[in-house]
Amino acid sequence: MKQHRLSFELEMVVERAYECIKLTGRLAYDTQLAAEQKLATAVAAVKRRLVVVDVSGLRFLDSTGLALLVRFFKQIVSESRVMAIVVRDNAAIEKILLMAKLDRLLPIVGDEQQLLSLAPPSSFDHISQEALYSAWRQRSS
Repeated sequence: MKQHRLSFELEMVVERAYECIKLTGRLAYDTQLAAEQKLATAVAAVKRRLVVVDVSGLRFLDSTGLALLVRFFKQIVSESRVMAIVVRDNAAIEKILLMAKLDRLLPIVGDEQQLLSLAPPSSFDHISQEALYSAWRQRSS
């Protein structure tokens, strides 16, 4: 019998206006410990004000993974940073995020360009989470 490989990976990419945290694999109960460690390391390493979490590489997301994303969001905001989620063409993960109503906490966009179109790039150095969310809600309505 083939053993199922449990994996969760996180890659940080620094862009001009934001830092992108790319998640791949499974964000779930069975990867919780590794995910918690990697997300905590990411919070400590973030330097830019705008943090974009790219979940397009996730193959699976359960309630434990959702809780980890919410906790990560709270940590980012508590450090006076702002966060948005990018789903790209991962409709399954986008559906889970929307069912969990994460779109009531933070912007969930198709790609970084949608996010960057919400405000001039220079404004991301001082924009609040509330202002970013408000701009996104107005644009998506």
